[in-house]
Amino acid sequence: MEKKSVGRPRDGDPAETRRGILEAAEACFANAGFAGATTRQVALRAGVNVATLHYHFGNKEGLYRAVLGRASGGSLPAPDGTGAPAERLTRLVGQLWDVGVSRPNLARLSLLDRLAGPAPTGSEEPEEDARVALLRRALSGGPNGGAGRGLPPAEAARMIVTLLDGSVVTLGSGTNGSAPAEGAASASREAVVAAALRLAGFSR
Repeated sequence: MEKKSVGRPRDGDPAETRRGILEAAEACFANAGFAGATTRQVALRAGVNVATLHYHFGNKEGLYRAVLGRASGGSLPAPDGTGAPAERLTRLVGQLWDVGVSRPNLARLSLLDRLAGPAPTGSEEPEEDARVALLRRALSGGPNGGAGRGLPPAEAARMIVTLLDGSVVTLGSGTNGSAPAEGAASASREAVVAAALRLAGFSR
């Protein structure tokens, strides 16, 4: 008699099962971070057993990495080369702020990962956030050029993304699930843009 793999789904759509686990895990990790969430909680929320979760993702860290990849996927603003460097950065940061508001779990996951995410194993380098990479490329032609005015592009890009995420999380924390007030959202967006310009060495 053929021996079945432990946790292997016996029926249903494996792709749908995997998607359901990822959605449940995203909510759990965004709420409690890597350390606070458990695979048992995720499995319960997804309506599967823990063995099925391990079949699809191997272990908790494999699931976590898959959630981060899924949350940070999707389209980002295309670089716009028109206007002065400060104008281009203003547009890009504003667009990234809009992306964050439309995907609030991304902001929470990103902040929690930087604060208390699992350390990379062995020689593995953590994957760069696509938003950081986009900003780093945009800032490489800015006034700092890594030489004194403002932070070097890579450092400035990481700090801007942290500001974006913190702003989105803070804005959403007082809204009880409803959309933030337009005035508060606009002020938050403008404040992040102004801070990004200062970090990059532009005066405003």
